[in-house]
Amino acid sequence: MMPRFALMLPFALAVLPALAADAVSVGVKAGIPVTDIVRTAGQIGGRPFKADVRRFTVGPVVNIRLPKGFGLEAGAMYKRFDQQAGQIQITGGPTTPLQMENLPYSATGQSWEFPVLGQYRAGRGTVRPYLEAGVSFNSLRDVFAPFRLSITSPQTATFRPGGSSESRTGFVAGAGLEFKLPFARLSPGVRFTRYGATREWLPSAASTDFLLGFTF
Repeated sequence: MMPRFALMLPFALAVLPALAADAVSVGVKAGIPVTDIVRTAGQIGGRPFKADVRRFTVGPVVNIRLPKGFGLEAGAMYKRFDQQAGQIQITGGPTTPLQMENLPYSATGQSWEFPVLGQYRAGRGTVRPYLEAGVSFNSLRDVFAPFRLSITSPQTATFRPGGSSESRTGFVAGAGLEFKLPFARLSPGVRFTRYGATREWLPSAASTDFLLGFTF
């Protein structure tokens, strides 16, 4: 027990003064994604997979201020993305000829990003520039995966992309300004996130977001 306590002591000595100084703030961040968070690889019926993020993101945020301008931030950012691809519909049966038709197919996917960041704020005035870096844990839901077969009736079968749930980890870097207001802090900034490939059909992707934070 003693070695573990000894390792935790420096961290506790750094964090506790900040907590005692009312340096924990909570709020919300919202913004505009300027690039897509998802890239998918594959096609059905000659139509490639495509994912377009909707131009909004929003979520809660917690800030912990540490001495000498340093701090920590954790949050959860929600995004939705529209996906387009193709589907192949096959109709026919034992007594009728088979027919094949290529049709468009679309579905909505969802993304939750959980960034954990170290931050540095320069200066001591009411306007302070800041830098941040850390990691983001991303949970994707209903993202297009290789096709699945759906039999809707004895005479109809459809090949279309399957909806998959995937998790991935990325690197985050960002910068912005913090404005100290009488009852809140306003933090406009830009954030870049790079996610590595997780599967053959889910390659690496980089996203850039303009964000505006309100913390109290």
